Amino acid sequence: MGNAVSFTYDDDRRTGSYEVRSGMVHVTTEFGTRATQVGGSPPLVIARLIAGELMREAKIK
Repeated sequence: MGNAVSFTYDDDRRTGSYEVRSGMVHVTTEFGTRATQVGGSPPLVIARLIAGELMREAKIK
């Protein structure tokens, strides 16, 4: 994919990647993939939030 993104949950730091295509931020991590529209925040900030959500969801299961 494109740019690197690092994220942390419960002091567990991981990395993934993201790219912006057609007004959407696409994030890929070892916990899955997700995309959302680019809003008022920078794509990197959005990517970190999405990556953290994916990690939290995977750890809760």
